Amino acid sequence: MTTRLADIVAEVLPAPDGDLVGLWWIAKLVEERVGNGEAAQVQTLAVVKVLLATGVRAGSSPYDPEGWQPWPDQAPAVLDRIRGEWQARGHAPNIHDSPCFGW
Repeated sequence: MTTRLADIVAEVLPAPDGDLVGLWWIAKLVEERVGNGEAAQVQTLAVVKVLLATGVRAGSSPYDPEGWQPWPDQAPAVLDRIRGEWQARGHAPNIHDSPCFGW
């Protein structure tokens, strides 16, 4: 893992006390370091892959009626879902886009 990637992972790793981190925030931090475009998408997905490997789970928005709920499928399905939705949108995720990550 590159230092840049490790630094981003350390910065976005949710606290185990119920803290949630949105994909939009991860993408924003990555874009600040590498610029936007395909490089940002690749790096964001790399960060998500590391988060999932640590046991962090992807899930719905905390603003959904039931609150944050982990998705039934995690890696690699989450990575495929994020990649597909990003491509369909044509731009980086914003605050309204899922997933949010937590324990």
